[in-house]
Amino acid sequence: MLMLACSSVYAASVRQVSMDQMLTTCQFVFQGRVTAIEARQNEGRRIHSYVTFAIEEVIKGQYSGDQITLSFLGGTVGGITMAVSDMQLPRVGERGVYFVESLERSQVNPLYGWSQGHFLVERDEAGDDRVMTSGKQPVLEVTGDNAGVQISPGERRAPALSKGVASGVGVSGKSGVRKGMVLSDFKKALRGRLETVQ
Repeated sequence: MLMLACSSVYAASVRQVSMDQMLTTCQFVFQGRVTAIEARQNEGRRIHSYVTFAIEEVIKGQYSGDQITLSFLGGTVGGITMAVSDMQLPRVGERGVYFVESLERSQVNPLYGWSQGHFLVERDEAGDDRVMTSGKQPVLEVTGDNAGVQISPGERRAPALSKGVASGVGVSGKSGVRKGMVLSDFKKALRGRLETVQ
């Protein structure tokens, strides 16, 4: 008997968003930990990965439970793999801060701006929780839209494609800098931006 593994790949382009956009648009923002991932194939033969998070703290929105399951397009079931390019699924055991666009609508990726709404929390050698982008760049600051960018009156800019980091999120591009913001400072900055934009 000959068995073949099948795979499907979907291409994706994601525009860059701003931290203020994410905070105002997202229905739910939380700090949590991934406890389980299960891939299932639906009747349309599409595969979704169902990622379950233990909710550690709610930053924006309301949710009655202490865990939440989000559906991401893609995964592997019985030798059949469906993948979406540039999609980074959370991993079991990871901790992070997650920006969920909608709790009702089914989407390819429920995190706003894909990797832009996906932050990792890692503990350093001193025991402090530090924040990094999903691409492992240390987050150094959270600012408003277009902070530090000079735009002439009447000038309009075409939306840029995402490189994994929302505008308004300052990251370290230096390989020697490994420490991001302390988690408590990051959450304080998010709440400060929320007060400003709401």
